[in-house]
Amino acid sequence: MKTFMRLIRRYVLLAVGLSLLLIVLALAFIVWLGVRFGVVWQNQFRYSYVEIADHLQQNAAGEFFFDERDTVYWMDGYEWAMVLDDDGKVVWQYQLPRELHRQYTASEIAVFSRWYLDDYPVFCQVRDYGLLVLGLPKDSVWKYNFWTYPDLIEWIFYRGSTLILGVLLLILMLCLLFSWRGAKSLRVVADGLDALAEGRTVQLTAKGFAGELAEKLNQTSAQIQYRNEIIQRRDNARTQWIAGVSHDIRTPLSLILGWAEQLQRDISLPENARHKAAGIQAQSEKIRALVEDLNLTSKLQYGAQPLRCEPVHAGPLLRRLVADFCNGPLAAQCQVELEVESSAETAELHADTALMARVFENILGNSVRHNSGPVCCMVTAEVQGKQLLVTFTDDGAGFPPAVLAVLHGETPADTAPHILGLHVVEQILHAHGGSAEFSQNKPRGSKVVLCLPVAS
Repeated sequence: MKTFMRLIRRYVLLAVGLSLLLIVLALAFIVWLGVRFGVVWQNQFRYSYVEIADHLQQNAAGEFFFDERDTVYWMDGYEWAMVLDDDGKVVWQYQLPRELHRQYTASEIAVFSRWYLDDYPVFCQVRDYGLLVLGLPKDSVWKYNFWTYPDLIEWIFYRGSTLILGVLLLILMLCLLFSWRGAKSLRVVADGLDALAEGRTVQLTAKGFAGELAEKLNQTSAQIQYRNEIIQRRDNARTQWIAGVSHDIRTPLSLILGWAEQLQRDISLPENARHKAAGIQAQSEKIRALVEDLNLTSKLQYGAQPLRCEPVHAGPLLRRLVADFCNGPLAAQCQVELEVESSAETAELHADTALMARVFENILGNSVRHNSGPVCCMVTAEVQGKQLLVTFTDDGAGFPPAVLAVLHGETPADTAPHILGLHVVEQILHAHGGSAEFSQNKPRGSKVVLCLPVAS
């Protein structure tokens, strides 16, 4: 909902900002038009009709002339010109068209002085020598009268800022009104999105323009719920199947291990038979480890394996885990050394010791089972920052490239290698808030680095 309200605020601010921008652009455009046509007018006419009227002179003999320059210079841009006396008679002219009269009545002068004379736009100026009339080319200028009350002009001039502010406030109020109405309609949809993000079922009844969105959310919620039910049933079936198979295998596997051990110790049997019995026992141990890893990874994946974490010191815990492995059946094929730095000796962890024992068993057992001859394993522990780093190295053949590819997150192929034991290591570390990194040891062998958070 907070994100949605921020979106509404941004919409309102954007609408107000755009309105202000449009007003500023409109004012700038009006100013540009005034400057533009002012420049055009100045380029078209060298002098204004007021300046021409001021420079036109009449001597004592009644002759008209321009001071400083000739008539052609002053009349640049104008079509024609004439001067009327008090009786309306033309007393001076410049290129006056033939179709125009040479004398006008007072009413005719009143008409053309305001608009046009025979479709010629004209400008008039009254001087001592008479009425100067300057004509422009036809269709070059539009002339219309405009009038208004002085109070209105003064009000617009003095109250213009107040008017603009009022318009802006009106725009802001309209934006807020429409935004509030839109937010009210979309509030239900936003609540539905929050519920959907939290995994709850959504059933909205929004109306108006948000009704279609509400219906789509209802359909999406129904589909997600249906798929979640299918996934839940599939996961439950998978977990129950793995648990059932593990339980069913455990009893016959225990019998096989027991009989294989008896046959291996029976001195009445030939050496070859006892050797085969030892092989049966070793392979059965592998099967039992695989079944236990499969059952454990299934529980960790679906949260069915509770973590029984307790505060422990890293040094004693690591020595006990290494000692437990060295007391196991695989210790005869390897040599394990442990080095714990002083900083890691008293580092406190919150860990499930049983699961951590499985981590050590899987990592060290992987080094033993995947090397044909005896292997030397090295376990070191140190604290870096707030993390305990436990590093496992061996001098064996190292990880096959295909195994590393799967461990580093690449999509496994149909012929991907078996890494269930190492996958269990990753799951246990993630459950403890840590991580596991797998790489090759230099110059040879494999390397596994466990990162566990140290309790503050």
